[in-house]
Order: sequence, then structure tokens, then C-alpha cells
Amino acid sequence: MLKLIRHIAGDERGSAMVDFAILLPIMLTLFIGVVEMTNVLRVDRKIVSAAQTTADLITQRREVSDAQLNDILRAAELIFEPFPAAAVSVGIAGVRFHPNTGNAEVSWTKNQNGGSVPNALSVVQGLGQAGEGVVVVRVTYDYTPIFFDFILSAMQLEETAVLRPRRSQFVQGPGS
Repeated sequence: MLKLIRHIAGDERGSAMVDFAILLPIMLTLFIGVVEMTNVLRVDRKIVSAAQTTADLITQRREVSDAQLNDILRAAELIFEPFPAAAVSVGIAGVRFHPNTGNAEVSWTKNQNGGSVPNALSVVQGLGQAGEGVVVVRVTYDYTPIFFDFILSAMQLEETAVLRPRRSQFVQGPGS
């Protein structure tokens, strides 16, 4: 019996299989984590790009129509390819500083997929003089992990861009 136990203890056949079985879950977890974090970083870069590009395209104009804003919002949506565009929300606010008091007030807004700029007035505090204006763009993306909630859970990423007009003191928007 003792000889049989020594034989079994000294047998190294299958040790590679045991090592593989131990390491496989760790390697898969690392792989899934790297894939998810890479996608989150890619989406975050696209959010920053979409917010900056949208604000830049609007502030290049003296006046922007509803149709032009729709085209700009479509361009922002296209930045997110190959990620799904349905998860993107964009809110735009044209903020003007009152000519007499200098208080910020929202002059016009536009949104896509329910986007908004809920804190536009607090974001622009101190960014303009009386009679001037700024454009505030807020982009949000509802990220859903590829591998369900294994490593990361669903999250909402957002970016806010504030730019001053280039050709005038204020960008006239639809209905302003």
C-alpha cells in the first residue's frame, strides 16, 4: 500500500493539465477585464471628441438653424461608430450673459435622445462679460459591458464642453 501511495505521489503525468485548470479562470478574468477597460476608454475618448466637435461646429457660426443643429447632432452621433448610437444623448444650450446685468440665462436649447444640460448656468459662471455668450454641450453615453456585469457594470459616461463663439459675441439659435 505504501508503495502505491509513493507511486501516485511521484507520478507527474497530468500536472500540466492541473496547472492549466488553475490558471484558466485567472487568465480569462484578466482578458475580459482588459477588453472591457479598453472599450470604456475608447468610449470615453469618443465622448470627449463628440462634445468638443459639436461645440466647435456650433461656435463657428453667427447663427444656427434647427436643420443645421440636426446635422451637427448627426455628426456627433457618427463619431461613436462602431459603438451603438442609441446609447448617445446630446444636450446643447446657448447661454447669453444679460447685456445690462451680466447674469447668465439660457437663450436656446437643442437635444438628441433626451440629452440635456441641467447645470448650464452654474457651469458658465464667470466665463463671459455682459452681452457675450457661450455654447454648452453635454454628451452622455450609457455604456453596457460586452461580458455582462462580470467585471464592470453598466455605467453612464459624460462630458461637458463650453466654447465661446468665434465670429460674434453670441450664437443665435433657433427661436432666440
